[in-house]
Amino acid sequence: MGVSLTSRPDYDGSINTVSFATDGVGGVLEERKLNKERRAAIWFRRQVGAKGSLSRLGGLPALPADLAWPRHGESGAPLHFLAQVDLSRLPPTPLDGAANAASLPNSGLLFFFADMVEEMLWNENGGPLATTRVIFADGAGPDRPPPEDIPEILHVYGEKAGGFETGMTVYPHARLEPHVIDTFGGIQPYPDPSDVHAAAAQAALIASIERAIGRLPVFSGPGSFAALEAAKPREYVHELQFRDGHERRELHCPLHQMLGAGRNIQGTAESLHADGAILLMQIDSDRAVHDEFMFCDGGAAQFWIKPSDLAQRRFDKAWATTEGG
Repeated sequence: MGVSLTSRPDYDGSINTVSFATDGVGGVLEERKLNKERRAAIWFRRQVGAKGSLSRLGGLPALPADLAWPRHGESGAPLHFLAQVDLSRLPPTPLDGAANAASLPNSGLLFFFADMVEEMLWNENGGPLATTRVIFADGAGPDRPPPEDIPEILHVYGEKAGGFETGMTVYPHARLEPHVIDTFGGIQPYPDPSDVHAAAAQAALIASIERAIGRLPVFSGPGSFAALEAAKPREYVHELQFRDGHERRELHCPLHQMLGAGRNIQGTAESLHADGAILLMQIDSDRAVHDEFMFCDGGAAQFWIKPSDLAQRRFDKAWATTEGG
């Protein structure tokens, strides 16, 4: 399995484009393994300022007036709005390609809320069904401000502020554009180059993103950091070479997604996938939205649902986890 780089003259030759290829018997076997592990996902590309989509991170939810704003199951404090998805605008995507698999509704909206408490220990303080919530609505209402008693983002549990003292109760608004990509379980964004499978899976993920939006820029060489600062790309690959000869290929691309394989940060995603849980929504840390749009030090918020609950549209039984790394 190999990754070939073709030079492109942008930024004095410090940017390349990536193509993905397999070599020989080992490459064919690796490709078969990847195909077996491949899971289709709906990836949401952040579109700050874009119009026409109800799918968004942050901002105000289009939560209909007849639906109560969700509150913490123990403290009673309003939960923070993280994202909403317009299901009518999603591309068709089967769950893992399985026959007769449950699927998402083809209309309506899903709203994702959580207590953005200082330590983000959603398994504590009543557990994830108390600290996180998913709401389904048949249609959208007008954008709705949070209740007046909502605590600050990254507040101390049980208090309205404290903690990191952000002074924020609402994240900035960033619209989302859906694309179908391939995801692979257990793959880190910065895999060890000596791990052939991880490197191949990273290349396959990059290739699927490129099929959706076009070539990703690759930054390398001594001038790469300056080129990055000048370009400020939304998604890119950074190739780093260290003094000890170690090399690392980093994919910088927030993976806000529905379905597919979730980021396996500290083992939770892999365990829940093994138990049959479906990744309903993954909201990645994304400092381009805001410096505080972070989950446990660069991790992700992952909302899960059991197949039977998804089939019955019991989104009230969905729950979320978060880990950093």
